[in-house]
Amino acid sequence: MSQNEVMKFLRTTPAQLLLASALAISSAPGGEPAPISPPSHSDEPPWPEEIAAGHERESTSLAPGWKAAPRPAAANPKELAPAFAKATPSSIADLRSMEQRVKELVRRVTPAVVDVEIGGGTGSGVIITEDGLVLTAGHVCGESGRTVRMTFSDGRKAKGKTIGASRDSDCGLIRITDRGPWPHVPVGDLEQARVGDWVLALGHPGGFDPRRSLVVRLGRIIRLEDGNLQTDCTISPGDSGGPLLDMFGRVVGIHSAISSSLTANYHVPITDFFQTWNQMVKTLDKPPKED
Repeated sequence: MSQNEVMKFLRTTPAQLLLASALAISSAPGGEPAPISPPSHSDEPPWPEEIAAGHERESTSLAPGWKAAPRPAAANPKELAPAFAKATPSSIADLRSMEQRVKELVRRVTPAVVDVEIGGGTGSGVIITEDGLVLTAGHVCGESGRTVRMTFSDGRKAKGKTIGASRDSDCGLIRITDRGPWPHVPVGDLEQARVGDWVLALGHPGGFDPRRSLVVRLGRIIRLEDGNLQTDCTISPGDSGGPLLDMFGRVVGIHSAISSSLTANYHVPITDFFQTWNQMVKTLDKPPKED
């Protein structure tokens, strides 16, 4: 293929498809669109549906307070290749630089992304502190004090307890009760985020599967306004609670709900966790109790 033919191909092929081929990262199994992982309470409807209908629900927690929400890690735009600032990759070199960055981030964050099992429900979560604080979706977490079983991407297991949830924003917190330290990733912010920014969606759709790696999808922010965060990252049942990462490897959102389109899905903005932190967290400065 000549250079002119290569450039024509790049201009006419969606960037996400090009990168998916270049990265060769595992993707979620195919299938019809479905509501993102069902709530753990079988007798209750999914919380995002209640939110959409305008029904607000109070936060639940074992106890109020603890300490301030984690501070967002700094981001240095100079770390990113120029390709990330373009509307679309314009060359093979752009694709390779983006591929390299994504592979680097995936290696870095994979150890901190867990499959979450609570009752009969399953979802995903991400560890954000060395002592085992896990962000997830509120409809995965449910009420405080519930037993949680977590599986890491390498098959290791850990036990935990739900701390609390803000049901109107679909934020949820879990604490690993086994002894750490635990792999973790930093949280970010959305102050400098813009529509069109590249992001990574990670999770365990369908639950942990030892026959595959952690599922990673590359996409872009398509809506960021009025507390709504949407991307064109494909997410599936079981992804709920998994992290949405910016290109600096920071958690900027948590998967919440699938829309009517597979390429316009909803995530809880990380800022919602900051705003509801004191409503959700329990006193965590005590040694963890063994089940």
